[in-house]
Amino acid sequence: MKKRLISVGILAGFLFSILMVTGVFAAKDVITFDVPYGKVTFNHKQHAETLKIDCMKCHHTWKKGETTGKLCVDCHKAKAEGKTPSMKDAAHKDCKGCHEEAKKANKPAGPTGCTQCHVKAKK
Repeated sequence: MKKRLISVGILAGFLFSILMVTGVFAAKDVITFDVPYGKVTFNHKQHAETLKIDCMKCHHTWKKGETTGKLCVDCHKAKAEGKTPSMKDAAHKDCKGCHEEAKKANKPAGPTGCTQCHVKAKK
């Protein structure tokens, strides 16, 4: 019985390692929001790893220490629902707001203009 449990544990660890190496559990490096005014591309890896922005700044519903869970669109829909703002309003407040704060503090900042984020498809 004990040998069987050890074997199952080793097998489970091996399978988990394979899944981690292949990136099955990895966060996407670049996320694209396909919205009517034009696609918005968000470089998650740059914000998380290069700029070292605390995950809780954007993933505000996570509990301390969590590294996976809900995405923006899981709560923020096309239209506001109760006290939860729409995706558009949340992105403009949080994303654009953070970029504007960085500019005011004379730090490297991301785009704040409409067409700097929203890119319409070429016809």
